[in-house]
Amino acid sequence: MVVLAASITTRSGKPVFSRQFREMPRSRIEALLAAFPKLTDSSTQHTTVEGDTVRYVYQPLEESFYMVLITNKQSNILQDIDSLHLFAQVVGNVCKTLDEREILKNVFELMGAFDEVVSLGYRENLSLGQIKTFLEMESHEERIQEIIARNKEFEASEERKRKAKQLELQRKEAQKSGRPTGLGNTPRSSGYPSYQPVTQASPAATSTYDSYEAEKNKAFKSAAPKGKGMQLGRKSNTSSMFDRVKADLGPDAESASLISHQAPAPVEASPRASMQSGGDGISIAIKETISAELTRDGDLKSFEVKGDMMLRVNDASLAKIKIDTVADATDGTQFRTHPNVDRTLFSNSNALQLKDPSKPFPSNGQALPVLRWRLVGKASDDHLLPIKFTIWVNRGSGDNYTITAEYEVQAQEPLNDVVVTIPYAGSQPSVSSFDADYTVSGSELIWRIGTVDSDNGGGSLEFEAEADDDSNFFPMSVSFWKSKPSVNVDATNITLLEMGESVDYVKTVEAKAEKYLIVS
Repeated sequence: MVVLAASITTRSGKPVFSRQFREMPRSRIEALLAAFPKLTDSSTQHTTVEGDTVRYVYQPLEESFYMVLITNKQSNILQDIDSLHLFAQVVGNVCKTLDEREILKNVFELMGAFDEVVSLGYRENLSLGQIKTFLEMESHEERIQEIIARNKEFEASEERKRKAKQLELQRKEAQKSGRPTGLGNTPRSSGYPSYQPVTQASPAATSTYDSYEAEKNKAFKSAAPKGKGMQLGRKSNTSSMFDRVKADLGPDAESASLISHQAPAPVEASPRASMQSGGDGISIAIKETISAELTRDGDLKSFEVKGDMMLRVNDASLAKIKIDTVADATDGTQFRTHPNVDRTLFSNSNALQLKDPSKPFPSNGQALPVLRWRLVGKASDDHLLPIKFTIWVNRGSGDNYTITAEYEVQAQEPLNDVVVTIPYAGSQPSVSSFDADYTVSGSELIWRIGTVDSDNGGGSLEFEAEADDDSNFFPMSVSFWKSKPSVNVDATNITLLEMGESVDYVKTVEAKAEKYLIVS
C-alpha cells in the first residue's frame, strides 16, 4: 500500500490538519480534499470512495470531522482500513476533545505520531502503545544526568552559603580586634581632607576581600585602599543623616543649620489620640454578593443578594462601642444580627451594640460579622438587576449561528470591570461588531465591557460560530463589582460608650457578582 496523505477534515471538506508522505504540491492535496465531500454519500455505509486517480479511505471522528487517508488505487484496501483505525486511535489519544481548537493546539504531536505510523508512504508495523512510547522519548540516562546536575547545583549553593558565613565571621572578628575590614571604616578628619599616599593592604585582608567579591559576583574586583585619603565614611547605625552632612560641610555649618535637632515633646497617649490617627483602630467592611439567573430574552428567573457587615477592632481602648447603621427593609430585605448583639436595640434604632454594654468587642484584629442581610427577588422584580442582557440567536445555513448579545444598565451607580464570558464548542467565533473589547481564550469568548454607568448604559456584541445546537453558547456568565451595595445598608457613626464621643473609623464597601448567569 502507498499512503499519499493523512488528513483531518470537517464534514464540509475543510482541511484542519494534513500530513503528506509523498512528494506532491500543497495545491494538489487541497484539491483532492476539496473533491472528497462531493464523492461521499451519507446514505451508504461505505468508508471508501474512489476518485479519478486516488482512493479515499475515511472514518467519522465524532460528529464534526473525518479522518481521511488518500491512497493510490492499487493499495490493499484491508491494510488501508487497518491503518485508518490506527490513525483514528492516535488522534483520540493525542487530543483530549475533538474540536478544531484542540487539534490545532496539538498539531506538532499529531505530526510526529503520523510520521511514526507511516514512513515514505508505507505503513510501519507498530501498535498504539509503541507509538506512545516513541513520542514520550523517555531516557534513563537523561534522568540520571538531571539528578547529577541538580545535586551539583545544590552543593554549589551550600558551598556559597558556607563561604559567605565564613567571611561574615572574619569581618566580625576584625571589627572586634579593631582592624579595618573594607571600605569606609577609617574615621574622616574634620575640615578639608589632605592627600596622603595609599598604603598597601595586608595580604590576608586582600585575599579575604577578593574572595568575598568573587563570591558575590561583583563588577569591581580590586581591594579597597586602606589609607587616610578621601574615602566614604561609614558611621554607626545611630548617627543621623544631619550629622553626616555637617561633617562634610565643616564646623561652620552648625551655625547655619535650618533644622532643629531637638527631639519632639512626647505626646500623652489617650483613646482620643488613637481615634484621630486616621481611624486605624476600627474598620467596617460591607461585603455583598449578587446572584442572578436570566433567560436569553432578559426575563428574571432568580435573584438573590447576600451581605455582611464586618467589624475589626485593633485597639482594646476602642472596643466598647455602638455602631449606628442604616438598614432599610422596605424592599423585603431580611436582616440578622450576631447572637451577641442586642437585637431589640437594632430593631428599634438600627444600632449595633453588645447585649452586655460593659463587655468590649473582640480587639484581636480579626473581622467579626455583626450584621447579615439577604434579599430574594421574584420573577417580576427585574428592576433589581444592576445590568440586564438580551441574547438574539439566529441560525443560518448548516451549523452556522449568529449570536447578538445586548446589555442595558439599570443600576444608578457605576458598574466596574464588567466581563461577559460566552462558551462555545465548535469553531472559533468570528466577531463582526462589538463595543469595548474582546478576547478568545480556550473554549470561551470573553467580552470585556469595562466600566458602565448612565452615560454608557448600553452596548452589543455580535459574532458567528459553528455549533451543534444553540445551547452550546449557554450559560453565559457575567462578573462586575461596584462601590455601593444593592441593599440600602450603611454604617453612619461609631460612638465610644464610656466617653459618649464619636470615633473615626475606616469603611470599605465591596459588592460583586458571584453567580450572574444567562441561561438558554
